[in-house]
Amino acid sequence: MILDKPQLKSYRGKVTMVDGGFDPLHIGHVKYFEEAAKLGLPLFCNVRHDGYINGVKARPAVLPQEQRIALINSLKPVSYVYLSEESTADVLEELRPAKYVKGADWKQRGLPEKEKAICAKHGIEIVYLDTNLDSSTNIYGNFVSAIAAGTTKESVNNFEQLLFSQKEVKSDYYDDHYFKGNWREGDNDYSIEKRRAIEAKNPQNIKDTFLPKNVLDVGCGPGALMFFLYELGINAYGIDFSRAAKQMAPKEIRENIVVAPVTEYHDFGREFDLVICRELLEHLTIFQVRQVIKALALYTSKYLYVTTRFCRVKKSILDACDDKETDASHITLLTKDFAKVLFMLEGLKPRPDLEAKMDWKNFGRVFVFEKIKV
Repeated sequence: MILDKPQLKSYRGKVTMVDGGFDPLHIGHVKYFEEAAKLGLPLFCNVRHDGYINGVKARPAVLPQEQRIALINSLKPVSYVYLSEESTADVLEELRPAKYVKGADWKQRGLPEKEKAICAKHGIEIVYLDTNLDSSTNIYGNFVSAIAAGTTKESVNNFEQLLFSQKEVKSDYYDDHYFKGNWREGDNDYSIEKRRAIEAKNPQNIKDTFLPKNVLDVGCGPGALMFFLYELGINAYGIDFSRAAKQMAPKEIRENIVVAPVTEYHDFGREFDLVICRELLEHLTIFQVRQVIKALALYTSKYLYVTTRFCRVKKSILDACDDKETDASHITLLTKDFAKVLFMLEGLKPRPDLEAKMDWKNFGRVFVFEKIKV
């Protein structure tokens, strides 16, 4: 059971308390919980928040606090879970457990004086358990070392070779045949009828999630999504470097499409609270991807919604590949982590909560960012 702060007093003297960040959760923690639960009282687990991991551990949390408390709450030995925004001493003072359990290493290191004073004041028994099978610090360190080892001189050289060998796909490649031809799997051309079936509830989902007033679709193609947003009463604009795309667009939104390089910022004379960039990045060279991301950050005043394909088979964060079997113009698939870093460097903060709402098909190809002033 997950408790909130007002509930703590009702468990005074009735529980055994364990405390820690538990990030990442590992088998040593499970053994620790099992032994603590054998002390005869329901086990209360005080879980430290992400800020503690960031500050004391000097690293980002591997598992966000919501995931850690959910995982610990599902473990059989644990009866109660509490996410602590305050110090351990504050929780001890409020909860006053019958027993306070720490790892055996704390016996030599020494508990903080404030925690010892609270335990002495309220008669809380301090119990040290030797169940150390591993540590989160070691696991995290090994993980980081493995990532670093993957980014070898070979991977950097491979990235350099690809970076300087890529050729841009010219705008005239995206002609009537590209948008109207039946070469795609499932004959999913860019007609309004086909796109409406493919989009399904997505336009309404965009409206409900972002509540946008003015939307810019970068790499809009023939403007199908713009048209569906227009039908929902949203001001939709687009930019694409294909003249054929604009010619094919529905007349209702055609004049809102600018034919220009997507890699360059174009002044529309208005602010966009939502910028969309879907299935564009894979058509660009790595240099162009970087330029587009810079432009996207300039365009949006609030949210950025991106979909793209990622390189899944990787040894290094720098690995990249193409996807020409799907589309001959899919020349760049970056790893998801590297792509995310490029966006974050432009002051765009990931919003995984909104990504979950937008990735309703569970394709795993969605990014959502919020613009942060840096």
